[in-house]
Amino acid sequence: MSRTARVMAFLFAVGMVPALAAGQGNGPAGQRRGNYQEHDRTTNTSFTATTDAAGNAVLALRGGDFTLEKVVAHTGDTTLRLSQGKDVVTIAISQGGFQVARGQKTLRIDPRSDTQDKADSVRSILIGSQAVRSFKRLVSELEQRDESEDDAPLALSAMVDGAIVQMLDGDPDAARRLAKRITRKQRAAFHVVKAGRLPGVMVDCIGLYQVALMSAYGQFESCAIESTGYSWWSRDLVYQLCSWEWAIRSQQYVWQFIGCFMFPW
Repeated sequence: MSRTARVMAFLFAVGMVPALAAGQGNGPAGQRRGNYQEHDRTTNTSFTATTDAAGNAVLALRGGDFTLEKVVAHTGDTTLRLSQGKDVVTIAISQGGFQVARGQKTLRIDPRSDTQDKADSVRSILIGSQAVRSFKRLVSELEQRDESEDDAPLALSAMVDGAIVQMLDGDPDAARRLAKRITRKQRAAFHVVKAGRLPGVMVDCIGLYQVALMSAYGQFESCAIESTGYSWWSRDLVYQLCSWEWAIRSQQYVWQFIGCFMFPW
């Protein structure tokens, strides 16, 4: 089976599960339990994560007056809510594509079939958003952080979210670039060891999460390389599908990490 066929099979498989992210609420049925917290001193950003009664992972990022709230289902279906003052942008990603909303404007886009004009319309919704600008600045700071500094798990999650926002904002290479950035330490370690399991890897929730993200990156790279072999009129579409698959898969691994931490086996 070709890489592209596997991508389509993956997207079909997650499509067999009902989308959960779009309608998840925090009412009586969504009471939360336990939490995981991080604080990034360099950016003065606080991260929290928990689960709700429906089994979704619920994450929040707060820095100054900017807030990112995220709900992730086990399918990888994800809803992001970026807010700063009165400026609120909501982005949902699922097996059906993307839905972007800001103010009175809402637009759906399916990477499998929609044209570049539709993508440009999505970008027009994001233009001028202070919340989007603030989040992109934060993600840029995380992305450019010195390799000697450690990346906390929820900071890695924020970079996955940043790749989605930047893709929708007109950067087609954002997913591949950030996927590579997210896994840089793990890739360097694997190159040194060459074979066998690294000491301390796959023995706890964070180790499992890091290895899962490595797997997602490896599959993305294989898919991206295969896309270059397609005809000029289809290779960009195939590459977009590679990015879309990586985003959903990476969000699934975020969900698994939060579940692992909340309910250690």
